[in-house]
Amino acid sequence: MKEYRSFGSICVKDEFGFVYNVSKIEYYLYDDDSFKYIFKPNYDIIELLDSKIFQGIQGIDLDLKKEEYIRENIIPTFISERVPQQNREDYQELLEKCHLDFMDPILYLINTDYKYSGDNLFLIKYEDPKNIVYKIDESKSNSMTLLHDIINNITINNNVVINDVLIDHKKKFYNILIFLYSNIYKKYKDSQRIGIEKAKLNNKYKGRKAKQIDKFKFIELNELVNNKQMSVKDASNILGISIYKFYRLRKDLQK
Repeated sequence: MKEYRSFGSICVKDEFGFVYNVSKIEYYLYDDDSFKYIFKPNYDIIELLDSKIFQGIQGIDLDLKKEEYIRENIIPTFISERVPQQNREDYQELLEKCHLDFMDPILYLINTDYKYSGDNLFLIKYEDPKNIVYKIDESKSNSMTLLHDIINNITINNNVVINDVLIDHKKKFYNILIFLYSNIYKKYKDSQRIGIEKAKLNNKYKGRKAKQIDKFKFIELNELVNNKQMSVKDASNILGISIYKFYRLRKDLQK
């Protein structure tokens, strides 16, 4: 039997913008119209999060600690609450906006800018965990950029190696790093706030500058989107802008 398959990663962000890859989700569609969803939670990432950020995945009892949660010919609550059904009037329009010829629920959730009101979970394209190797000396150990990069690779579920040591107890190591990062981040924000207040007192504060977009980079990425080689969401992330702004720039380009 022929099958169509699609994979994604269910994620959530914290206050610092770190992305936590809490579960892989797989979708299989067969030529007899039967289908299957498989959730594969990343428990070592989930345990890094408190209940303020992550309250679980709809329809999945994570307390059972299963390696896989399989739903055959049943649309999981996580999907049904987020993905439009065929009886919607604008169904075809929504597919076209996400560059889909047919409804692939995983790709739809990756490509759409729709925000579900029930939780903060979102989907990104699935990628196999990478091996990320760092060589760190004492002079770099307090670098905010370095801490951010290491934490980011831990939370996205990559395999992190520091000075030839694999970080296999993620929670313990993460707790130390996020503590260091949060302290540096707070000092940076306090310094930034004081600087703005001083500038305001001296009538020198002009507000936040609009982000400058590399026009040629935008044209290049827009071409990839038009050829369905990249999603609008991925292109927007590369440019560091919202999906809404990407569509606005695209509209300006066509004038």
